[in-house]
Amino acid sequence: MEKIKFLKPVIDLKGTGTQIKSLRKESGFSVRDIQEIFGFEFPQAVYSWEQGKNVPTIDNLLVLSKLFKVSMDEIIVTRNVEVDVICSAETAEKICNKKCENCKYKLSA
Repeated sequence: MEKIKFLKPVIDLKGTGTQIKSLRKESGFSVRDIQEIFGFEFPQAVYSWEQGKNVPTIDNLLVLSKLFKVSMDEIIVTRNVEVDVICSAETAEKICNKKCENCKYKLSA
């Protein structure tokens, strides 16, 4: 079977951490402020986000987006990873943008 390339988006941990730190500073919050807002006993969780070791949960991203007055998309940094997917009727219909002349799954025009 033929394989097709698919660009799978993944979260860039370092990029997202840098973005969180930048937005936090632009918004005038200290790490301590964020720690208190989230009710964390220690600031390590915030530092962990900013260093790209972890990403906030969806709930925490929602709170950050409200605090920073941006969408969650403006917090999360992504990059694409190329993966091979086995070509089938389902993948051809859903993700393939190749125009293979002899493809048995080719969509009719």
